[in-house]
Amino acid sequence: MVINKGKIKQLHADTGAAGFHVVYLGENGFPVGFGAIQKLILISKALIAEGASITVINRKGKFRPEDDIQIDTEGYYEGIHYLYTSQSIYRPQSFLARNWQKLKGMYREFKYLRRRKKEGKLDAAIVSCYGFVHVFLYRLYSSWLGIPLVYNYVEMAKVLTSRQGFFTRINDYLFEKFLIPSMDGAFPISEVLIRRFKTLAPQKQSLKIPIIGEFDKFDIEVEAPPRDYFAYCGALVYREVVDFILSAYDQVEDGGTVDMHLILGGGSMDDYNGLLAYIQTLKKKDQIKVFRNVPHAEIPKHYKPAKALLIPLRDTLQDAARFPHKIAEYVASGNPMISTQFGEVAHYFTDGENALIAEDYKVELFAEKMQFILDHPEDAKAIGWRGKSLGLDVFNHLSYGPKILDFLQSLSKK
Repeated sequence: MVINKGKIKQLHADTGAAGFHVVYLGENGFPVGFGAIQKLILISKALIAEGASITVINRKGKFRPEDDIQIDTEGYYEGIHYLYTSQSIYRPQSFLARNWQKLKGMYREFKYLRRRKKEGKLDAAIVSCYGFVHVFLYRLYSSWLGIPLVYNYVEMAKVLTSRQGFFTRINDYLFEKFLIPSMDGAFPISEVLIRRFKTLAPQKQSLKIPIIGEFDKFDIEVEAPPRDYFAYCGALVYREVVDFILSAYDQVEDGGTVDMHLILGGGSMDDYNGLLAYIQTLKKKDQIKVFRNVPHAEIPKHYKPAKALLIPLRDTLQDAARFPHKIAEYVASGNPMISTQFGEVAHYFTDGENALIAEDYKVELFAEKMQFILDHPEDAKAIGWRGKSLGLDVFNHLSYGPKILDFLQSLSKK
């Protein structure tokens, strides 16, 4: 993956513009990434539009030299100042070098925060991280520097199926019991997480920031594809969901004319090869195309021509607590979304009005909604446009700028 350096202003001067100064802590890899990084970008751009200045601090490198990521260790991306305090964007291969980089990054991170505070250019911090030790340090830093620390609360870590190791579970228990209650405020993404934060920190304030999107990026012209297709975008670690979608697609009667596109990120080569082997067992194997690690800038070109965009949510606490970022991008495309009646989807979307919603997480019910797209193309198109209209009303990132800034300013005055 290559990030065009022409699009990243290589400015190394201080971000001394007048306004409210916010730092983003706990993420690594900025500006490359999907869900979490994209939301960070959109929150930052919403705040910048209101006159605030943003710095994203990466305390360690994440990439491999063979990834061909071309970014400097400090610069600007779409107006957002970022910094790698590790002084490298790469993750060292050796154990000693990795840990030395982490220590150096942590030390330089604190020095940077302290300097910004002395200069009067640090007013609030947003943290997005599950690591107990690192967030505990951020809590100490914010208390010592006298700035509010706000938790970007987008998932309930302890129920994630990807976080089941012994030490990981201890980390998540301590994180929820001690660190979440210590936050000065939170940005929960869902009603479940709003209630959870009120339980953990009943005296603290929160501001719901649902999925948000930059709708202009999806107002593009694309050529008609050689074949119609459904599309699903997600992480390869959600293999259960991928298999669910493929099973539903196998039940759709399309006369062999409609393909399935899987746009997948993450996962190992073994995971990827395992999926390809499974696809070869399906009756529609020749109609299924897999796209791996597509750059985010290319995503609109995949969504825009699709017949429908798929995101089945399960009846689990994990899916009820989260709100996948791609839903905002799905509706921004103007194409119909197919999902299930769980979690945040049920709070915003109505079946047959602005989305197609299966009543349960069952293959046959989801396949029926896919079949509807093919059997009623004009109705499906109208549903897609109503979904986009809803998205413009409630998921447009710029509309949250004033709310976020007011929330952070109110905490900084306490």
